[in-house]
Amino acid sequence: MAILEILMIGVGIGFISIALEASKEDLAINAILGSICWATYLYTSQIFDNRQLSIFIASFLISFLAIYLTRRTGKPLQVYLIAGILPLLPGLNIFYMVLGFVNQDSKSILENANLTIQILSIIVLSLVFSSSIVRLLQRLKHNRKRSEL
Repeated sequence: MAILEILMIGVGIGFISIALEASKEDLAINAILGSICWATYLYTSQIFDNRQLSIFIASFLISFLAIYLTRRTGKPLQVYLIAGILPLLPGLNIFYMVLGFVNQDSKSILENANLTIQILSIIVLSLVFSSSIVRLLQRLKHNRKRSEL
């Protein structure tokens, strides 16, 4: 069942990439990134039984992959990053938060707003950490090359 779910996420991300105006050669890459993201999330959530940690690990991995693909292809980071992280976004929580507004249920509003902010903050932190690590590795590599000369 999980394999079918992962494949369907990939197909969905592929179609969403069309709406994001990704080029034809990037559609398959974006679909694979979305599948990798969701598979990582599912796998780590079974190991750690912690949704926030699983989101962090999945978005951290996708960030590294997006940075690598950006450097390899020369395309903007957003081409790969947005499609890759899309499966982690808390759309259902946002829906329940809006439904709480409609039903005037302040408890539902606060719970879902809190969870949405947590998830989005975790994704942003993972992006910052991965970008910082890549920059640190680049500096170390550059310093090593300079010291060899």
